[in-house]
Amino acid sequence: MQNKTPRQLSRADWIEAARRQLIISGVDELKVDRLARKMKVTRGSFYWHFKNRKDLLDAVLQLWQEHKESELQQADTRWASMGAFEIARIWLSEDATYPAFDMAIRFWAWKSPAVAKIVRAIDHRWINFLAERFRVEGQRERESVARARIIYLQQVGYYATAFDEPMQERLAFLPYYNAIMLGNEGGSALEAVVADLEQRQSTKKQRAPKDALSQ
Repeated sequence: MQNKTPRQLSRADWIEAARRQLIISGVDELKVDRLARKMKVTRGSFYWHFKNRKDLLDAVLQLWQEHKESELQQADTRWASMGAFEIARIWLSEDATYPAFDMAIRFWAWKSPAVAKIVRAIDHRWINFLAERFRVEGQRERESVARARIIYLQQVGYYATAFDEPMQERLAFLPYYNAIMLGNEGGSALEAVVADLEQRQSTKKQRAPKDALSQ
């Protein structure tokens, strides 16, 4: 039996390992030596892909930015057909590890003015995006901004508190959240979003045992 050649770690492997370490212990404990030991490689592997630790940190931050920008682009593209309901679909379809990653970035921002500036810019873009859509729909200026802030900051609040709520319960509350935040219960459009999310949740549960065995 031939020995398998160890797989060469890619730049993406290092970024993912750094992302996970950031979630677990924060930016101060995100060290190259520690990552190398966990990944069972030498520091030389790291320097093949990155100039220094800052280069790695910048890549992790860029990963978060790209995720936020991607979701914003999805919302912009689909707003014409689904409106604010699409926001619920996007946020509730996120990878299970994303909320912890989002909060790890925000904790980092408390320590770094440069990171805080980037986080604020993204948050303002989201709020401005929502507010502008509401204004186009005929809502007043301050009402549009208030609704946008409530919707966006409520989601950040879910991340911040790691609120322990089964997805089925979250979906059951959607019509009530919608009524409070948008002034209506959503009707058939929201029902379609809920049905889609329920189907995705069911599919994830069916795949979970197989995925667990394959890890």
